[in-house]
Amino acid sequence: MINARNFTGAAGVAPWLAGLMLALQLAALLTPDSAFATQCRPRRPLPSVILRTMGPCNFNVETLSFAGDSIEQAACLIRPVNRWAHLGPPLGHLPEALAHRVGSAEALPDRAALTALVNESGLAPQFADGLDSGLSHARDGDPLSPVARYFVIHDTSGPKLHSFPANLDENARINNLARFRCSDSFELAHAVINRKGGVFFGHDFGVPWRSTKFERALFFGNALKGLFLHVELIQPRRRGPGRRGNDIAAPDPGFTAAQYRLLALLYTIASVRAGEWLIPAFHAVIDGDVRGGHDDPQNFEIEAFAEALEGIIEELSNRNRQRSVQGAQ
Repeated sequence: MINARNFTGAAGVAPWLAGLMLALQLAALLTPDSAFATQCRPRRPLPSVILRTMGPCNFNVETLSFAGDSIEQAACLIRPVNRWAHLGPPLGHLPEALAHRVGSAEALPDRAALTALVNESGLAPQFADGLDSGLSHARDGDPLSPVARYFVIHDTSGPKLHSFPANLDENARINNLARFRCSDSFELAHAVINRKGGVFFGHDFGVPWRSTKFERALFFGNALKGLFLHVELIQPRRRGPGRRGNDIAAPDPGFTAAQYRLLALLYTIASVRAGEWLIPAFHAVIDGDVRGGHDDPQNFEIEAFAEALEGIIEELSNRNRQRSVQGAQ
């Protein structure tokens, strides 16, 4: 609320100047947020990315996919991510919620029930509106190229903190989604999820976008643009030991139940639009053999994600049962 006394009561401020200042402040409040958003497009070309290998999961440029069937790819792509981007081994097995679905159309939810759940979850209307559309295609949207196959999970690795506050998950500064808005439509990912379960809509899942160094490698040109969907989870970092300790330490647990639920919901939305359950992947694994690759997501619990996915499927199943009962009455 604007208090005119802040202006008219100030010593030495003429009434006309106080009125002008008040008008400017009112105009600022009435101006769309996008007018104050940051221009996010890099001012200089990003450094060239030269590949040494096709990554720890052995990407095949001819098939535009990683090695193995969908389950094997997922087991490789969501392996543990440790500090300094040190990767653990591929998973010995996937949680059942993923093992029974990834790469198949099994138990894809009903679009009507999913639309209702999306609307009730408080997501931006674009998420529900897009359910009638497909996903992005590789080669920068070439309709003859493969549709997006990979659902890439990131963490923001920020903001940088000296220590984690007691109200980490409710802290307004940490969970501020407005800082991801760009005035030039160059948002860093398709979506960003804060620790309270708020979701920022960056790009529609039908928009080809790149958020990893691997995708930008000179070797590929634009071939991989559109093959991956990108979702960021807000996770602050604090300094760890040693000179290289900047932003090394992540909170443990790394993410909240609200984040896992919304991530599972976005994964379900993208998979329904694809017509099959997408292959989940971690940013750090995609960039696993790229110089200067990232180390996110830290402290991600794949079982918690799978449990959240089962919860979303159960919610949707209950909706279908209720609708069937009402239709029979």
